[in-house]
This record gives sequence, C-alpha cells and structure tokens, in this order.
Amino acid sequence: MFSATIRTTYLFTTVCSLAVSIGIDGAWQAAQAQTAVQWNRQLNEARAKHDFKKAVSVLDQWIAAQPDRPELYYARGCENFFAGNFRESVNDFDKFVELDPSRRQSLWERGVSQYFAGDYSDGAQQFVDYQSYHDQDVENSAFRYLCVAKAEGVKKAQETLLPIENDTRPGLMEVFQLYQGKATPQEVLDQLAKSKLTGQAAAGYKFYTLLYVGLYYDAHGDDALAAKYLQQAADPKLLEAGSRRISRYMWDTARLAHQVVAARLKAKKPAEN
Repeated sequence: MFSATIRTTYLFTTVCSLAVSIGIDGAWQAAQAQTAVQWNRQLNEARAKHDFKKAVSVLDQWIAAQPDRPELYYARGCENFFAGNFRESVNDFDKFVELDPSRRQSLWERGVSQYFAGDYSDGAQQFVDYQSYHDQDVENSAFRYLCVAKAEGVKKAQETLLPIENDTRPGLMEVFQLYQGKATPQEVLDQLAKSKLTGQAAAGYKFYTLLYVGLYYDAHGDDALAAKYLQQAADPKLLEAGSRRISRYMWDTARLAHQVVAARLKAKKPAEN
C-alpha cells in the first residue's frame, strides 16, 4: 500500500526537519530546541529497536510541547498502531488530517487503523478516498472489502469492490480475483506455488498472498485458517528474505492481524470444552 517506504521516509525526514527547524522558528529557546533534538534521537533509537511503547512515550512528550505540529500526530499514529493501540492511532490520524486536511485523501494508514479499531464504515470511506488518489492498488480495494464485509457482510463487500485493472506487483491481481469471487483461496495459493520467481520477488509475492488470503478468511469467519495464513505472513524470516519487496508497515499489519485472530481463537476454547 500503499507506499509504505515513502511513508517511512516521510516520518523520519519530517521529524528530523522539526528538530532542525525548531531552533530557527522563533518559538522556542535554545534549551527547548536541544530537548527536541534529544526527542528525535530517542525516537530514532526506539524505532530501530521496534520499541513502539517507548516511541509513543517520546512522541507524547514532543506533542505536549508542540501540539500544533501535524507531522508529530502522523508519527504517533503509526507508532500507536504498531503498539496495538488502535483507537489511539485513529485519534492521532484524525488530528493529523484536522491540522493538515490536504493529507486526508492519501492517508491509507488511517483506514487500516480504523479497520482494526472496528470503525468499519469510516475505514471504508477512507479507502474510497484513497482510490481517487491511487486507483490501481489492490491492497486499497481489499481493505475496503474487509471493512464492508465486517459492517455489511461479504456479499455487499464483493458487490461494491473498488475496481482495479493493473496492479503490477506479483500476485496482487490474483488476490483481486479472490476478492472478486473469481478465484478460491486454494487457487490463489496454487498460483503462488507455481511461481518461478526467486529471491526478493518471490518473498514479496508470498507475503502479500498469505496476508490477503488470511484477511479474506478472517472476513469470512474462518478464524482457524485466518490465523494459519496470517502467522505465515508474519514470519520474521519472510520479512528478512523480502526486505526490499515487503512493506514493514504491512508486515506489522500481518503481525497485528494474527494477534487479533489468535486471541479470538483462544477466547473461544473454554466455551468449546
């Protein structure tokens, strides 16, 4: 999706630029500017360690000091999502677009957080908005399907699927056929097994297929199969093998989706015994 590499670069460059600009904008004294530089360093360190709780804590302090900086809410929205704080993530992205309305259309991350937070109607609308920004992204169409399926059922989701003609990434048009109802999950997995791709391309193909097959099963109420394929998608070894083809943001999405489904399965077990 969604342009996650660009998003990651955006997060770090904007946060770094804030630290530089604070000292010259006339609003902060030198000591406060130095504190912002320290926050920036702490944030980078937390991100490098995937310590999302720490990253959120750093951004809490930064936002308290500079509540009108939209980029900080975007950054915290991402970190709250990675930490599994879905409601807080939605709130941060809402504040981001309140402060910078020009970013609303392209903010697919907000839609993903809305999906996880259970705001299915709002999430569906966010993905409709994104479609007018980038209309050849199967992931966007799939996530709108997932939102509509949760809110109104899979029949409505399929009937209102956002059209895609040419997502050039390996396996994504096969995923689109699955969500159209023109292929079964097994047929999509069989296509993956027949692929002649190798290396990074093969890992990317495998990841996105497993992720969207897993999410498809989730939408269709099969938690066991959803957990199976989401767990495979969230394998750290797969991310390592496809580090240039797999969005870290979407890998974390797979990780979180698996956690949600696995928790649901665990909660069901006592009732079944």
